[in-house]
Amino acid sequence: MYRNEVFQRTERIDALLAAVAEEIDALRRRDLSPDEAVSRLGAQEELLDQEVNGLQGMMAPEELHGLHMEYEANLERALRGIVTVERGCAITRLPHRPPDDEEPYIYYKRGHANVTHARMRMAEIVDVLIAWEPGRPADASVAARLERTREG
Repeated sequence: MYRNEVFQRTERIDALLAAVAEEIDALRRRDLSPDEAVSRLGAQEELLDQEVNGLQGMMAPEELHGLHMEYEANLERALRGIVTVERGCAITRLPHRPPDDEEPYIYYKRGHANVTHARMRMAEIVDVLIAWEPGRPADASVAARLERTREG
């Protein structure tokens, strides 16, 4: 039950974060206006907030509590990345802002990095959550990942 729910919910979250990263990247390339980006990111942020509420309501097996919480923490990191991008967009609306001001793009870059890195770590955690078997340790560390790579 837990494994199926984790799989379905994390698939939806990953798809949303992939779309968020694409939106931010388009903003960085100047292919998307800040106003349009705020609108799209706001909608995606609301969907992610709903998924956070669902994650917090899940009953993870005791051995997986730590990883489940780490997944939630990384999702919060991704959400902070969205807020960072939205701040950059707000800067573009300031009066008397020089037209060639690069400050908003620094916010876009940081937000994109937060979303991307959180998403990568979340994928590692999900692999462990889904593959976990009762009675076995649940370890998503780099050392454990390297060990699994050597074995497989």
